[in-house]
Amino acid sequence: MISLSIYCSTQTMSVALYNGQILLDIAKKKITHNKIDCLPLIINKILNSNNTKSLDRILFCRGPGSYTANRSIKALAQGLSLAKNSKLITLDNFELYLGNLEKRYTRSIVFFKDFKDKFFVKIFYKKRDKFVDYEGKFYHVSGRNLTKIIFEKLSAKPNTVIISDHKYYLDKFKKKAESVKYLSPHASHLANSFFNGYGLDNLEIVYHHTYYK
Repeated sequence: MISLSIYCSTQTMSVALYNGQILLDIAKKKITHNKIDCLPLIINKILNSNNTKSLDRILFCRGPGSYTANRSIKALAQGLSLAKNSKLITLDNFELYLGNLEKRYTRSIVFFKDFKDKFFVKIFYKKRDKFVDYEGKFYHVSGRNLTKIIFEKLSAKPNTVIISDHKYYLDKFKKKAESVKYLSPHASHLANSFFNGYGLDNLEIVYHHTYYK
């Protein structure tokens, strides 16, 4: 089962190729001027370098994040799936982090950086072997409000693991949380989350508004 994982953050783009759960190849490139124009070239290079004739599935994130970038990745994945007759699987950006947490934790908070001083935040609890949505919403907030929200959530439920791509804010919560975990996500982390049970065939992009506070 050959899988292609595609991931873009605000700073980097990456592509990983798997045979089952064995990593065959991975490529990463820094994003400049907020553009992902060279992503098709990276995908083409990694497929050709590994002489990949067939592709069983394509994994990518559907947001939240840059709507334009998410839409571009979706269109690219759809085009490639038609050419390769591949199944499309999506995860949201929170699941990417959740799928890379140890299973011993029972509650979690995920936050990650958006553009400028904005962050996405969401609260989860463990149900069976997966983390599921606790509040039915996510927050899109400034750094100042991020600190306030997370301290409020930790006061109510202190035994919580926090995972993020932002070391500065993680350090603020070390004394209150059960544990803090840093993750700089890339395509391999996305694939690992899928292997740990996350992912749907839902292609609807997760759009956000600043009023989610």
